[in-house]
Amino acid sequence: MEAQEDQHKQARPELSGHVENMDEYDTILLGYPNWWASIPMPIASFLEEYDFSGKRIIPFCSHGGGRFGQSLTAIAKLAPDADMGEGLSVHYSGGSTLSEDIQNWLDINGINK
Repeated sequence: MEAQEDQHKQARPELSGHVENMDEYDTILLGYPNWWASIPMPIASFLEEYDFSGKRIIPFCSHGGGRFGQSLTAIAKLAPDADMGEGLSVHYSGGSTLSEDIQNWLDINGINK
């Protein structure tokens, strides 16, 4: 219930850790649980803290049935100058094909092991 209230308030919790060298990253793998059909508010804080211009954000989320919900739209609004890679949504149970699904997702996005 607190997560839903935070979304309604558009809360931006302060993050305890920060990326000191964000300029050195071209690709960001952004993982999060689907909270009430969107991103958790700490992810919103993260996206607002840095300039993602010219960077590639590749999202992945866990969910209980809602897949990405509106989270991709939320990410695009908070990091409008970033390129969005192909996302991966994983049901909480993961399923028997999880390893293959992850490998296919990495391949599609050109991420090497």
